[in-house]
Amino acid sequence: MRFIPSPNFWKGRKGQKPEAIVIHITDGTAQSCINTFTNPASQVSAHYLVTKTGELISFVREADAAWHAGRIQKPTWPLLKQGVNPNLYTIGIENEGKNNDKPTIPQAIACAWLVRKICASWTIPLDLGHVVPHRAINSSKICPGDGIQVGCLVWLAQILGKS
Repeated sequence: MRFIPSPNFWKGRKGQKPEAIVIHITDGTAQSCINTFTNPASQVSAHYLVTKTGELISFVREADAAWHAGRIQKPTWPLLKQGVNPNLYTIGIENEGKNNDKPTIPQAIACAWLVRKICASWTIPLDLGHVVPHRAINSSKICPGDGIQVGCLVWLAQILGKS
């Protein structure tokens, strides 16, 4: 896994710990995502990027809060904590692609493997209550689009654990 540090994060988690994973889509290329996350003016980041080739890139340590899901608008996620920025208790995974792109096979496997690893590391249940699309926090987003089915991603992560 390659590490490309982003300046866009909070050190630590202000007493919170990761309790969920938020799935995103870049709506662009891996390089455009890298450019955005390493630009201090963008004020956005995520912990990870999964490229179409299945490469995993890390931008922010899991112990720190990336700026990926802090804007809340008409949320549908029932585990959202009232009055607490979700960046403080979630881990963000970006997937390279456009909003309706289906993930490539290497990308889907790498993302599912990463989800499984994060869940195991932080004792996060591997289910749809704890692995959520970005639009469940901010309904003005279509992220991660219709191409990435979070339910299929969770299923694949569960299957990978049985092998």
